[in-house]
Amino acid sequence: MALHQSTPSTVSSGFRPNRRTVLKGIGGTAAALATAPLLAACSGGSPSGGTDSKTTSIGSGLSDPVPKSAIQAMVDAYKQKSGATVNANVMPRAQLVDNISSYLQGSPQDVVTWFAGYRMRYYAGKGLLAPVDDVWQKIGGNFSEGIAKASTGDDGKKYLVPNYNYPWGLFYRKSVWAAKGYQTPATFDALLALCAQMKKDGLIPIAFADKDGWPAMGTFDYLNMRTNGYHVHVYLCAH
Repeated sequence: MALHQSTPSTVSSGFRPNRRTVLKGIGGTAAALATAPLLAACSGGSPSGGTDSKTTSIGSGLSDPVPKSAIQAMVDAYKQKSGATVNANVMPRAQLVDNISSYLQGSPQDVVTWFAGYRMRYYAGKGLLAPVDDVWQKIGGNFSEGIAKASTGDDGKKYLVPNYNYPWGLFYRKSVWAAKGYQTPATFDALLALCAQMKKDGLIPIAFADKDGWPAMGTFDYLNMRTNGYHVHVYLCAH
C-alpha cells in the first residue's frame, strides 16, 4: 500500500501537521496492516480520513470476496488494537488500476493498495506517493532484502509496506496427462521438455486468457526473472 502525494513539489514538506500525525499513526497502521498487492501512503489533497491521529482512511482495489474480507479483517484488527477509526473505500480493481493517476492527483485515501517494484517507483518519482521510512524502522526486520528493495523508490526512501505476494501457477487436466503419460515437471528444463513433447503430440503446451493484460505481464515477469535474473528484470522494466 502507498501513501499519496497530490502536489509533486511538496514531497518532503507537504504534510499538514495533523496529516503527519496520521501518517505516524499509519506507522502503527501499516505495521498492523502488514500482518496484512500492498499499502502505500498518500499525502496532500483533502483529508479523507479525518483531522486527528485516531482517524485514517484506506482505498482498496481488492474488491473480490476473499481479498476484500482479508483487508477488512486486517482493518478490524488494527481498529481493535489501536482504538482508531478507519474509513475504507473499496472499489473494483479495474477502476483503481485504470484511474490510478487521476486518483492519486485528486483526493485519495491516506493509504491505498498498490503494486511493489517499478509500478510503485514510477508514482513515487512523480511525487504522488509519500515515504514511510519511519514505519520501516519498526518492521524492516520482517522482510527479505528483495522485498525491501521492491518497496524502495529511486531516491532510496521506502514508499510501500508489503502485505502479500502470490505464486504464479499452471493448471492442467489430469486425465489428459494420465492418457499421455506425462509427469509433473520438477524443474524449468523439465517443463520445457514436456512442452516440446506436447507439441509433438499435437497439443498446445500453454495457453491463457489475456483480456486485462496482466496475465501476459505477470507471466513475462516470472519467466524473465528466472531466465535472466532479478537485476536484469528490474533494469529492463525501468527502461
